Amino acid sequence: MYFRRLAAIFFSIFAICTSSAFAKATGASLDSLPRSQAVVAAVSVVVIPVEGEVDYGLLAFLKRATLEALEKKPNVIVYKVNTYGGELHSAFEIVDLITSVKKTQTAVYVEQKAISAGALIALACNRMAMGEGTTIGDCAPITQSSEGGIVMLGEKIQSPLRAKFRNLAERNGYPSLLSQAMVTADIGVVAAYPRATGEDTSAAPAYYTVAEWAGLSKARKAGYRDHSVLVRQGELLTLTDREAHRLGFSQGSFHDFDTYLKHNNFKVLETLGTMWSEDLARILGKFAPLFILLGFGALYLEFKTPGLSIFGAIGALCLGIAFGSKYAVGLANHNELLLLLGGLALFAIEIYLIPGTFIAGFLGLAFMLVALTLSLQGFTVPDPGMPWEMKSLIDNFALTLGMAALALFIPLLAVRFVLPYLPRKAAVVSAATLADAHGAGADLLPVHVGETGVTHTGLRPSGKAVFAGVSYEVASRGEFVDAGSRVEILRVQGRTIVVGKLEADASHDRGESA
Repeated sequence: MYFRRLAAIFFSIFAICTSSAFAKATGASLDSLPRSQAVVAAVSVVVIPVEGEVDYGLLAFLKRATLEALEKKPNVIVYKVNTYGGELHSAFEIVDLITSVKKTQTAVYVEQKAISAGALIALACNRMAMGEGTTIGDCAPITQSSEGGIVMLGEKIQSPLRAKFRNLAERNGYPSLLSQAMVTADIGVVAAYPRATGEDTSAAPAYYTVAEWAGLSKARKAGYRDHSVLVRQGELLTLTDREAHRLGFSQGSFHDFDTYLKHNNFKVLETLGTMWSEDLARILGKFAPLFILLGFGALYLEFKTPGLSIFGAIGALCLGIAFGSKYAVGLANHNELLLLLGGLALFAIEIYLIPGTFIAGFLGLAFMLVALTLSLQGFTVPDPGMPWEMKSLIDNFALTLGMAALALFIPLLAVRFVLPYLPRKAAVVSAATLADAHGAGADLLPVHVGETGVTHTGLRPSGKAVFAGVSYEVASRGEFVDAGSRVEILRVQGRTIVVGKLEADASHDRGESA
């Protein structure tokens, strides 16, 4: 009895001393801490949401937010994921961003879903937890077919993606083969449970592909007490929160995010959200093809309209918005910017300085197409390690070229439904009709051979000239004629007007005087 009392006193003194030492080390007294935190200090975390489509707008936000989080020096960065996925190239860069965080732990909390590229981002983190009723998986690379349907990309694309999943699983302790089953539907996975040794009945199962299991000898199979098919061939792996926990992906399921924080004794230093400029850039970026369409359509109207008009400004503004939304998130850089500005400058030179040559116009159009195509992706030359990038480059060029071609129909619609209803002062087309034209056909222009006028632009050899106050598209017989020169109509063929420079002006140009 005496020895028991002595031992109790000894252990009481020992507990008090160790508690005091711990409090002194953490800079707090036991009285100042809640009972639940008297032994375990709170873990500081910064929360970063990963929501919506995975694209370069999300990547730009995560780059900024991760750098800001690291400046606060938390113990853990928690990425709160809720996404159906998106662009594969963006997802790879986000994964590289997360794995580049070395001295700070990264954790992911799947708030609702981490599907496709979202699953890839989740596996990049050191630890995973999931909310109740959430799902993760199904990361097969897909694309849209020419018929408009969804098709799965082949082995050339799946192979590097599987390698990425395998690398992340091995790095963070997730089941490697199950991770790869999220990418490829053909492998199938069998879980084989080892026979109990002694009192150990909870040994982790071994995973085999369906083909590997079928090829095992009877002796090897006899070493397992049971087996089950976790993923059938032809199916992609998608896990619920409970399945992810049971199979070793998730550390647990939680009712909500606050419960997850309390369970891990996490103290949130700050939750970083997107800025309005980042949200605006992402929204505008989704409508980039529409702005490209409107921009090229407006520039074509400017090309067909004599003199300066509002269409040139509208075209430049629309193309600037399409390009700027990508430039803001880091898709485009100064090289693409210089190409776009050079293209607009050449197009303006074609319209206002040397109309009719078409050389500057075609070069300007080519520069703008290249700049806008490159602004839709994060690379200039495809990386051989990323086989889907070549397809992305081709698709983006086809999209940009298609929008430019479709823009030719905008002027036709504008002439029919918009321009006739503009106020007279804002009109950019002549109100003249063919009612007073002298000709047998309805297609003849209201001008006659022998009429004289003044060139509104230089003829190289085509351009514009004004007759009786009305501007017309005209062409010379091959010679170049300066703007402001007097010309005479030599021939009218349907809608074509052929002019020649008046002899008096021609003689004056040669220095001949009376």
